[in-house]
Amino acid sequence: MKAAKILTLDSNVLVAGLKADEPYSKKCFELVEEVPESFVLSEPAVVYQEVCGTLARRLGKDMADRARRQLDLMISPALLANCDREFCTSSYGYCGDYGIYAIDALYLNAAIRRGAVLVSLDKEDFVDKVKFNHAGIEVYHVSDFPY
Repeated sequence: MKAAKILTLDSNVLVAGLKADEPYSKKCFELVEEVPESFVLSEPAVVYQEVCGTLARRLGKDMADRARRQLDLMISPALLANCDREFCTSSYGYCGDYGIYAIDALYLNAAIRRGAVLVSLDKEDFVDKVKFNHAGIEVYHVSDFPY
């Protein structure tokens, strides 16, 4: 049995995997479904707010609560990066280095710290800007992720 690959999934992948009406929902669902058999997740703790907050706003609190329980099962506490002062201050430089949004820098930092493969739905403003980074990690749009 081969070891599971470490992934950092942008929250938009997780949300799209739970909602059936997004353009890449099927691909996102299939990817998320592979956790924990083929992949383990390394995420910044803000993923809970981004996923659950989005679902609470769009689909209601019950759906958000179910998503939180699912995230608890999918993300090992050992691979969850606390978004404390140290983590955030070590992340913001990526905004300038790559021209990315502050929240995306948290996902990038989480991926770099664990040597994870980073997957996002945000091609232009995130994936394309960091795809050829010098951090030694792989970065993909969900449609290009080879699994």
